[in-house]
Amino acid sequence: RVNGWDEGRLAGVIRRYGEDPHAGRIAAAIVRARPVRDTVELAGIIAAAVPARSRRGAHPARRTFQALRIAVNDELGALTAGLEDALSLLQAGGRVAVISYHSLEDRIVKRRFAAGATGCICPPDLPVCGCGRTAALRLVTRHPVVPGEAEVAANPRARSARLRVAEKVAP
Repeated sequence: RVNGWDEGRLAGVIRRYGEDPHAGRIAAAIVRARPVRDTVELAGIIAAAVPARSRRGAHPARRTFQALRIAVNDELGALTAGLEDALSLLQAGGRVAVISYHSLEDRIVKRRFAAGATGCICPPDLPVCGCGRTAALRLVTRHPVVPGEAEVAANPRARSARLRVAEKVAP
């Protein structure tokens, strides 16, 4: 995809899914270097495009590769569809647990669980509920459960994991 998408689309994907502040610079560097033959070459192009002060810590290509993977695989769309399917299959008392590894994924889960846990949406000054809406979910975890230091030490990939759990309530 990096050889086919225009600079604007590349920058948009990197900015949106990779949340990278250097998305424009990275996209421009990729377009200038085309054709990109492999991931090692792409990683080098990205590293060279990112300012030196931003290259500390994790490899600068990490966010771009993540963004490309999310876009190409439509991972956020698959998460949304899978979450809806899981919730529709739950019976009263059933629980759904979701582990997300990216802030965009976590935001989708958080908002869907919150929407399902919302009951009446009538204005507070209305004496009687007119909407008839009841909560379909109960939040088991109000805040995400995150790994502790010992778990991250044993499994560094767990550092970005966020667990959220919701339970279906009786209608």
